[in-house]
Amino acid sequence: MITAMNLDSVEKIGLVKIDLLGIRGLTVLGDVASAIHSWRRVDYPNPLAVLEDIPTDDEPTAELVSAGRTIGCFQIESPGMRATLKSVAARSVEDIICTLALYRPGPLKGGYREVFIRRQRGLEPTAYLHPALEPILCESHGIVLYQEQVLRIASALGGLSLPEAELLRRAMTHFDPGKQMQELRSKFLAGAGELSGIPLETAEKLWELMAAFAGYGFPKAHAASYALTAWRSAWCKAHFPAEFLAAVLANWGGYYSQRVYLNEARRLGLTVRPPHVNHSLNEFSVSYPGGEAVLYMGLDQVRDLTHRTINRIIDHRPFHTFESFLQQVDPRPQEAENLAAVGGFSGLGSIPALIARIRQPGRSRGQLSLFDQPAEVEGEDWTLEQRITAQQELLQISIDAHPLELYADQLAKMAVVSTVDAAGMDGETVRVAGIRQSMRRSRTGRGEWMAFLSMEDMEGMLDVVIFPQTYQRFRQDLQEPAPLVIEGVMETAEGREEPYLRAERIWRLERQ
Repeated sequence: MITAMNLDSVEKIGLVKIDLLGIRGLTVLGDVASAIHSWRRVDYPNPLAVLEDIPTDDEPTAELVSAGRTIGCFQIESPGMRATLKSVAARSVEDIICTLALYRPGPLKGGYREVFIRRQRGLEPTAYLHPALEPILCESHGIVLYQEQVLRIASALGGLSLPEAELLRRAMTHFDPGKQMQELRSKFLAGAGELSGIPLETAEKLWELMAAFAGYGFPKAHAASYALTAWRSAWCKAHFPAEFLAAVLANWGGYYSQRVYLNEARRLGLTVRPPHVNHSLNEFSVSYPGGEAVLYMGLDQVRDLTHRTINRIIDHRPFHTFESFLQQVDPRPQEAENLAAVGGFSGLGSIPALIARIRQPGRSRGQLSLFDQPAEVEGEDWTLEQRITAQQELLQISIDAHPLELYADQLAKMAVVSTVDAAGMDGETVRVAGIRQSMRRSRTGRGEWMAFLSMEDMEGMLDVVIFPQTYQRFRQDLQEPAPLVIEGVMETAEGREEPYLRAERIWRLERQ
C-alpha cells in the first residue's frame, strides 16, 4: 500500500514512518560474505550467517581500526575519521560508536572532540557538571554525545515525562514546538532542583548544554548500527583483504576514487592487474592463477569494449595464443587494440607487437582477417610510463603504478606528508603532494576569483581552499594535469566535518 501523506499526517493516524536507505557498504559486505560462504558451506548455511558470526572482540580487527587503516571501511575511511580513530585509539564497536558521534561539526568546533580524546587516553580526569550526571554520561567521559542522553537527563534529572523529553529531542532536530519549549524549560529547572537537588544556576547551565547540543545531536542507535557495519567491514578487510577490496572496487569505491583503493591493495601486498582476457570478469574480481590472490580489473572498464565482446571472451577462454583469441572472439580492431594497450594479453606477447599484428592490412568490412600471416608477438615491451599513459586514457586510471610513484625520488626530498597525516594536524603548516581530482572556481563578494580543489595522494583525499591572492599567484600551475605539491595551513571550518588545507604555495611536479 502507498500513501502520499507526510510524516506528521502519518503520525496522527497512529502509524510510523520508516526511512529505508540503500547503502553501498552493505553490498560490499554481502559480496565478501558470499565469497566466504562459497568456500565454507559446511560452516555457514547462508552468506548472512558469515556476517552474524563475526566476533566483536577480534584482535586483528582492533589493531586495524586503532591504527586508522580503514580505507574502504563503511563510515570510517575519510582522512579526518581515520585520524580521529587513531587519536581515540579505538579498538571496539563501542569505541567506534563514540568516534562516529564525536566526528560531527558540533564536537569538532566546540572542542569536545579534544576533551574526549584526552579523557579517553587518561590525560585528563573525567568531570561532570553535577554528580547526578555521572550514571548518564560516564560512557562518554562526561560529554553529551547522544540524543538518548539528553532524553535521560530531561526525564531522570529534570522530571520531564518521556513525551515531553521527546518534544525536546525534536527541538534538537530543528522541529519547533513554539512556546511549549519555554514551558519545558521552566519545568526542567524546577524538576532538577526538586528531584535531583541540582542548584538553579547549575540547572540553567545544564539546560544551555542540552540546547547547544542541537548543533550536533546524534542518536546512539544510529551510531551503533553504523559502528557495527563499520566493524564488520574492518573484520573483512583484516581477514579477507583481497575479497574485501575487490568488492569495494566492484561497487565503484566509496569516499575515494578507484586509484586510492588500488593503491591500498598494493600497500597490503596484494597484486593488482589490469583487465585480462583469461582472468577478468565483467567487474573487479579476485583470481588465484598461481595460488596467490590477484585482483583483476573488470573487462567492462576498457574503453569501447562491447558487452558482446566481453561475453564472448568469458565464454571462450582460456586463450593460449593471441591468434586463438582473434579467431574465437572476433573483436573489432579497436577493441583488440585497446585490450592490448592496457595489458589485457599479458603472457601472450609484447604490447607493441600485438598492436602491430592488429593493424596488419588485409581486413575486410572492418573485421580482423584470420588468414593473414601472424606477425611476431614478442619483442621489447612498453616502459612503465607508456603503460601508465595508455591505462589512464583507456581505463581512466593507471593500474601498474600510482602516478605519484614516478616522482618518488623528488617527493622524498620535499618533506611532504600524507593526506591522512595532514588531516590530524589542525592549525599546522603542512606540505602535501597529489593528483587533482576536481576543481571549481568561485567569485568572492569583491569579485575576485578563488578556487576549491580536491587532491588525492596514495593514502586518501584532501580538500584544498585557494583564496584570491594565492590563486592569482599560482593559477597557471593549476591549469596543467601534472601532480601538484601544495603547502599551507590545515584548518577546520564551522559546519564542516572534514578539515581542509588553506593553500599558500603551489607548484607542479616535473619529470627529471
